Amino acid sequence: MASMMEIPILGVVENMSYIECPDCGKQIKLYGESHVEEIASASGLKILGRLPVSPQVAEKCDMGEIEDVEQSWLDDAVKAII
Repeated sequence: MASMMEIPILGVVENMSYIECPDCGKQIKLYGESHVEEIASASGLKILGRLPVSPQVAEKCDMGEIEDVEQSWLDDAVKAII
């Protein structure tokens, strides 16, 4: 749709990519293995980030304090914009 409207696409951000185990830090793929690499490659796009399911982020959103979350998940997306 973005292509049809001649809107440039900077890349792909995968949402709900995994959840991190609070005890060991292991990434658990809740929805099975990702296919984002194949999708991005087929479209000629870069992967700009993979966002985890995060109870802490959800809590900050609910409190209206999302700007207080400091993570590196979207660093590549920010670089693509600037």
